[in-house]
Amino acid sequence: MSPPSRSDQYKYRKSWGPSTRLSATNRIRAIITDSDGLNATSEAVAEEMMALFEAEACSISLLDESGYRDIVNLGRFAPGDKRFPDPDFRYPVRDFPLSTELLLKGTGYISANAQSDLYKEYQGMWPQMPAGSFMGVPIVASGQIGGEVYLARGAKQPPFSSEDLEVARDLATPYGSALPRLLALE
Repeated sequence: MSPPSRSDQYKYRKSWGPSTRLSATNRIRAIITDSDGLNATSEAVAEEMMALFEAEACSISLLDESGYRDIVNLGRFAPGDKRFPDPDFRYPVRDFPLSTELLLKGTGYISANAQSDLYKEYQGMWPQMPAGSFMGVPIVASGQIGGEVYLARGAKQPPFSSEDLEVARDLATPYGSALPRLLALE
């Protein structure tokens, strides 16, 4: 009997048991170990995060003195967004209240209510964004919040849970640890 495909293995899990968490963490660590550049590593981590959380979109953004810089966008995003955006483009964090809070408090966020004002504000900025739930978790590099992993699900998918948020935060940790090395290779 062949092992289940990744999509079958993770199909709308109801909980993250210890072995599933360990398997997911090991997948992310293997990607980081095998990759040698910022874009390739970010793309592979984002693809894995999308699969693990069955998201319709994933973005990895890094913070610098000028604002947020998208490293990679996968899945459904706004028209004109590119898989690898212009490396010189920055957007002001203050325009995104959840990202601002993430940077100030170091915690992640979940929006599972498509009727909330905040969700409508984000939906207005990105009309192609899946109309379901979304979450963001910090990327911590060298003890500092250095960016964000953002994931979104469509309306027909179950909303993200607090356990999903906790696991996503854990999975962003190895990426954050590798970030200084990856940036040095850029």
